Amino acid sequence: MLETFYATSAQICFALLGLWWVVVQFKYDAFMRDASRRRTAYNISLYFVLPGAMSLFSLLASEVTVLWRIAFAVAGAIGAVETVQMMRQPPSAGSPAFARPARWFALLVYLLIVIFAAAPEILRMFGITPLLVEAILLSLLIFLGVQFAWVFFAEVSEK
Repeated sequence: MLETFYATSAQICFALLGLWWVVVQFKYDAFMRDASRRRTAYNISLYFVLPGAMSLFSLLASEVTVLWRIAFAVAGAIGAVETVQMMRQPPSAGSPAFARPARWFALLVYLLIVIFAAAPEILRMFGITPLLVEAILLSLLIFLGVQFAWVFFAEVSEK
């Protein structure tokens, strides 16, 4: 069951990444005009690249748990650092009210990915499979990435 999820997740993530790159290409001038927009476009791509890469590593290293754990911890740390960097930027005038709390939630998800990859025994104490919890967290990241992509796309297209 989890192998099917991670295979599907990887496909979805890289398909969404490709679609996002098409959007960036169509709106290249608007998205690349200033550093803040470039950073936002990059940040959104990570919501597809990182879960996609984590999904692939979980498939490749399902028997060698240290490999998927390292991959998830590194990817989660990269996502957390980038999210903090995004949160340091002042919100744009057209940002919806949920954008800031959603970034905090994304940071929490990335940190949980790191924690559960570094210490999966926390979950095993409760009889929970770590890769199942990580799958739920990846799903949340993909959902957030789609939301951020739409908000950013709609915001830029209004100007």
